[in-house]
Amino acid sequence: MALVAGLTGPTSDIGVALRNGALLAVAQSNPAVELVEFDDRQRPDQAAELADAVQAAGCVAVIGPATSSMAAGWIPQAERRKLLSVSPTVTSHDFAGQDDHFFRICSTTRQYARHSALHAVRRHGWRRFALVRDDSNHAYTRSWSEHFIAAVRGEGAVVVAETAYGPGTPHDGAEQALAAALASGPETLVIVANARDTALLAQAITHHPKRPALIAAEWAATDQLILGGGRAVEGVLVTQFFDRDSQAPAYLAFAQAFQTRFGRMPGFAETAAYDATRIVLQALAERRRDEPLKATLLRLRRFDGVQNAIVFDDYGDCDRPLYVTEVRQQRFMTVPA
Repeated sequence: MALVAGLTGPTSDIGVALRNGALLAVAQSNPAVELVEFDDRQRPDQAAELADAVQAAGCVAVIGPATSSMAAGWIPQAERRKLLSVSPTVTSHDFAGQDDHFFRICSTTRQYARHSALHAVRRHGWRRFALVRDDSNHAYTRSWSEHFIAAVRGEGAVVVAETAYGPGTPHDGAEQALAAALASGPETLVIVANARDTALLAQAITHHPKRPALIAAEWAATDQLILGGGRAVEGVLVTQFFDRDSQAPAYLAFAQAFQTRFGRMPGFAETAAYDATRIVLQALAERRRDEPLKATLLRLRRFDGVQNAIVFDDYGDCDRPLYVTEVRQQRFMTVPA
């Protein structure tokens, strides 16, 4: 089985987390399975070579990729080779409703962004939003932003600015995009970026005379946000499918095993990778003679995740319960919906 993720570079916090969750799942479920690691380096333009390498290694299934932009390059190449992929973390709605060999165990950007928007408007009464997004992962950030904007406008609120940084954008970096967004005088700043950049942008506005409230996309919901942002990220709201306060027995057992092996508690990416890997291992164990693995997943359809059930639709998509979390005292705390 292959793990395809960014194990180095700016998305490595997610990639390494996926690797750790997958390693634990294999060790517990079937140690005879070899997990072959492939660092995609967040290079969708090299997806063909990567898919060739995975196929040459004899891998029968893939855990990954980790980001939506990588998935945009990976999915067509994997489809040509009939490589089944189960992603723990790819969320772009662009890939929904496609009859292919790509499965994922999380909701799409439409669900995440809409949930965040409705919570902001209905729970907090915020009406003026500005967005800053990282277009190095544009398949994700543009989709997320589009659905967030549609949701807040549907509630009668306004988006006073939408800025981007990264390849093909007018801004050289995140700070320039941030300055353009703040110039519009938002009540709430929405950062659609990875954990590192979200932490840096939060720090950059710590002493802003009219510091806006902060919302982050779920991409940023790793320990790196808290470690890198410190006090600057206190109060940041993030919608996630991961309930850090879960008392589900399966989750508590997993969390204890993960902490024993890696010396820390798991986050959303580790938990998602653990679930995704166990799904593939179960499908391999229950596959009928000459049955394609894709057909096995669709036949079984419902799998037990450590926190709740994971149910695939006919296209390998699923809809998970979502939780709004707030950073409080260096922790993600679940808040009322």
